[in-house]
Amino acid sequence: MANSPSLRLLDVDVTALAPTIWKWAISDKSFEVSHGYATSRETAQLEGNKALFALLSIAPD
Repeated sequence: MANSPSLRLLDVDVTALAPTIWKWAISDKSFEVSHGYATSRETAQLEGNKALFALLSIAPD
């Protein structure tokens, strides 16, 4: 498939930095595309997923 676009696999990772600080990050292998912080794991996961879908909604066809 000579003209097929390359596919990217984006992941949302949630990491505890302190008991009340959680980091969410969207990455493509080792390249971090976006990140943010939240005060609970659940909130960090939701915010990371929301950011991922926002990125996907503006992706070119």
